[in-house]
Amino acid sequence: MRRGWVVWLGCSLALVALAMPAWADRDLTENELRDEMNENRALAHYIERNGMPDLASARFLSDVGPWDDHEIALYYLDKRQEIGFARASILGRPEVQMERYRRPLTDEQVASLAARARQQPLDAPAAAPRGALGPVERSEESARRAEDAAMRVERAADAAERAADRAEAVTARMEQTFHSALKK
Repeated sequence: MRRGWVVWLGCSLALVALAMPAWADRDLTENELRDEMNENRALAHYIERNGMPDLASARFLSDVGPWDDHEIALYYLDKRQEIGFARASILGRPEVQMERYRRPLTDEQVASLAARARQQPLDAPAAAPRGALGPVERSEESARRAEDAAMRVERAADAAERAADRAEAVTARMEQTFHSALKK
């Protein structure tokens, strides 16, 4: 009996030890943060407006819906602020992307986070806001967008032309079948 309890306790501790990393905060690299920005528009817009944070981390949020399984926390040490972002699902799709909280950081938290930020800095500059681009860059960007739009219109016109050709072929076959049925 005693050995059964020891085995059960040992297995329980092993499972808890394996599950702990899933619940722990994990600092994000720059690439991981950019991947999260691609998934969460609210997070991306905030970083575009306010610049890259000093540190970003992912933490366990919920194992049941509607919330996603993790949230992203951004730390701006100069502003002494922590901002959390998460996604929630509607009808099974993660459509709601929002800022969940904004809280001030204490001096102890700032000191602890500064040490973590020095170990893995997010040095890449954020995407420049539209107003920060010079006239040459803005015109080049506009030309690129116009060229992309022209290519999309051209592909759509080609697809419409192919559909019209198929419709004409079907109509011709129907007309031929109709006339051959009249001759009988």
